[in-house]
Amino acid sequence: MSDQAIQIIISVVTMLIALGVGLYLRRLLVRGLKKTVLDNWLIQLLGILVIISLIIVGTIVALFINGISLTHIFGYIQGSFTRNLIASALIILLAIGLGRTLMKLATAGVAKNHISINIRILLGRICYVVVMTIAFIWILSLWDLSFTLPAAIISIITVGLTFVLQDLLKNLVAGLYLLIEGPFKIGDKITTDKYTGKVEDVQLRATKLRIGSGEQAIVPNAILFSDIVINKTIYKESRATITITMQQEDFETDQTTENILNTIKEVNGVMLKPEPELRLMRTAGSFGSTTGITSGYTGRIITLALRFWLPEGQDSIVTDAMLALRTALPHADLAISEGL
Repeated sequence: MSDQAIQIIISVVTMLIALGVGLYLRRLLVRGLKKTVLDNWLIQLLGILVIISLIIVGTIVALFINGISLTHIFGYIQGSFTRNLIASALIILLAIGLGRTLMKLATAGVAKNHISINIRILLGRICYVVVMTIAFIWILSLWDLSFTLPAAIISIITVGLTFVLQDLLKNLVAGLYLLIEGPFKIGDKITTDKYTGKVEDVQLRATKLRIGSGEQAIVPNAILFSDIVINKTIYKESRATITITMQQEDFETDQTTENILNTIKEVNGVMLKPEPELRLMRTAGSFGSTTGITSGYTGRIITLALRFWLPEGQDSIVTDAMLALRTALPHADLAISEGL
């Protein structure tokens, strides 16, 4: 067998050994780091770097076996363009991994300090931006580029975009307010002028709601900042109102009132404290009064407002109440009302 064939075989064996050792060390490293707080992106990146390092070592050994001098090898590796390109790629990848790890720490680990989830999300995103900014400046220094020119370009672009993207900037400012002030948090059920849903995420530009139909509504933060928003989960109980409309001849003050109140109190889940309340709705031209009932009625139609309290999130109780009232008042018209 010729010397050249032997060198090729030895080179291939060397590369295979380097690859095998690299894969084994990567497995050990990844297995150990998964028990830490490091983000999976950074863990996998470090594992790849271990394999690449062993392959580089194996390549250098293989080239040396084939008669290529180490001076020539290191001279090629030390070229400024190649060195800066490799370093820039590593900085970017490491910055992404470190930024994601800091976001993970901010949104999970800091929970022990009872910091609002909105604040934790904001801190995590700030950490990510800071890390990426430092990486950008570091890369500029590697290529001997002054930050003056990029800063000037960014300033010109910023001034131009300020006029073009006014609505976007409003949403960003509103998003910062929502994250810092925290009028609602992820998991809360809120109501806007158009939507009612559970908050899934509060981002800088918009807030994601999961509405009753199961769809996701993306609401611009400027709307939540300027309009009225009702947080339906900040308290442990909520009030429901059912309007009852009946003919005058079907209404007997004491008997009907007692029948309605007893019926609603027997519905499973209805809170007895505060007690359910029954009132005549105020109408134009109303007159008179009855015991325990406020205001009068118009014509031969009587409309009652039944108010009762239920635990937050137990909206199905209202349906049970409607069914119970339908049985107790077969000739009355029932409707669920808001804001009464």
